[in-house]
Amino acid sequence: MVAYVSSKPDPDLAAYPELHPEHRLLVELAGRGTPVVELAADLDLAVGVVRVLLGDLLSRGLVAVHQPSRATYLPDNDILKAVVDGLRAL
Repeated sequence: MVAYVSSKPDPDLAAYPELHPEHRLLVELAGRGTPVVELAADLDLAVGVVRVLLGDLLSRGLVAVHQPSRATYLPDNDILKAVVDGLRAL
């Protein structure tokens, strides 16, 4: 499942001098609803490392993590097979 991270509005990072540059960059990049995997790609870090850093920020109240709602509509298997066949034909 994909998780989205958003930073709190106008976070006071000066109140947290112990934060590493990666923490601070995550707060800046999170903005509004950025996927965790995108943050990891932007920082060129493993997703597991970014999750640990986000845990630090979450415990300080600097970010919020959101899970998207489950999809209520899933495409038909025939459509998916047609897409795969089309891609293979390329």
